[in-house]
Amino acid sequence: MTHPSQGSAVLKPADIGQAGTALRRRFDRRNLWAAVLIALTIHSTVVVGFWLYDRFKIQDIGDWSGPILVKIGQPDAPESPLADPGPLPEQSEEPASVEPEVPQTQEPAVQPSAPVAPAESAEGQIPKRESTQISETAAIERPSVPAAPVPSRVRGKEDGNSYEMNFDGIEGDVGRAAAYDFITSYMPLPYSLPKTLVEGAEPYLGMSAEMVQGELSRYWEPLQGPYIKKDGAVVPMADRPYYWSLLVNSLGYDTADADWREAGTRPVIVEFTVGPSRGAKGAELSNFDIVSGSRDPKVDQAVLYGLSRWVYYNDTGEDVRGRITYEFNR
Repeated sequence: MTHPSQGSAVLKPADIGQAGTALRRRFDRRNLWAAVLIALTIHSTVVVGFWLYDRFKIQDIGDWSGPILVKIGQPDAPESPLADPGPLPEQSEEPASVEPEVPQTQEPAVQPSAPVAPAESAEGQIPKRESTQISETAAIERPSVPAAPVPSRVRGKEDGNSYEMNFDGIEGDVGRAAAYDFITSYMPLPYSLPKTLVEGAEPYLGMSAEMVQGELSRYWEPLQGPYIKKDGAVVPMADRPYYWSLLVNSLGYDTADADWREAGTRPVIVEFTVGPSRGAKGAELSNFDIVSGSRDPKVDQAVLYGLSRWVYYNDTGEDVRGRITYEFNR
């Protein structure tokens, strides 16, 4: 530290007085206002800068959560007064097929009036109706829809009964070709015959009445009036159409009075297999299965035997299942 030497002058602060003090205060106030203005200027500049940035910056619409109004056209176009129709319905991804318009065959009636010349094009030709030509071409080129195959089915009636046969195949490929005899021709023969009918037999098939009675005596014998079937006498299936023919045509027997009709028989439903056709012999049946039988096993056997006597065809080359429903309508 330097100390003043002896004899040197020592500087002392001068006394500025009241005028100096007033001047100093004025300078202090000026400096204070200058600092305040500078601070206000800086703050104003910052605020204006943030406002300008927020005003002119590019904003992403995805950041908005509220509805957005988009105007198409002029900027000053008025807003649409229509209400918001809501979301459009979802459309299918596959384009809908458009049916070609079928041209009408009849032209609309034209009221009689003065003829009007058709307008000509620049080349002097009458323009053609292209839409009509396109429709006609589309209608011609439209592929025809093939008809659905018809399943094979056979229906028939015999002696008051009815039946329906169904095959697992198409009509023309599998079915019944012919029937030798009615199924009723193989039904059980009557247990008893009225004496008056037997004694009143008439000639039939070149046979005299006595010959007809002789044929019947093989299985029936008189017993205190009516003719009763002999004990243990069973007419074979193959011979039953012959004896039924004698009873109906020579004796005049009414089949409505047959014993098998009085048992209250239910419909007989049989399933079977039709093998492939074998030339003129037709198709062979096998695998018979009685789904629903009558109340008489003899009647069921007669239905099976008569079913086997019919002729069938099967051109599919493989086995086909068949089904028959035989109903006793009385």
